[in-house]
Amino acid sequence: MLRRETPNPLMSNKALDMAYEKLERANSLMEKGFHDEAVVASYSAMFQAARALLFSEGIVEKSHYCVILYLEDKHKNSLGMELISWLDLYRIERHTWFYGVESMDTNETGSEEAIERSNEFIDRISKILN
Repeated sequence: MLRRETPNPLMSNKALDMAYEKLERANSLMEKGFHDEAVVASYSAMFQAARALLFSEGIVEKSHYCVILYLEDKHKNSLGMELISWLDLYRIERHTWFYGVESMDTNETGSEEAIERSNEFIDRISKILN
């Protein structure tokens, strides 16, 4: 579910830009009281940042879970397992929200935490890319 290609700095930059856009959207959703959606947008921001890192290394993903495994294998020291675990936690919550039949019932504190964690994740990846 991962394939090697030539590193693609343009796609890496675009994915990182998209990560920041998704983070802004998460903040906007939280401010409007859409806390479940804010968590999903936070995950999307983190995922796009992860993709930016993969594109820079010539890796193209076809599975959200495989991104987690790749980061654990190649970047557990530079990212830290805590950040990778947050990405995985929100991946699972996103899956539940998209495919489940009940609300996640996220409160404001939960959406704020997701946004803070997403911001930290994106910042760390930005530093790795630079």
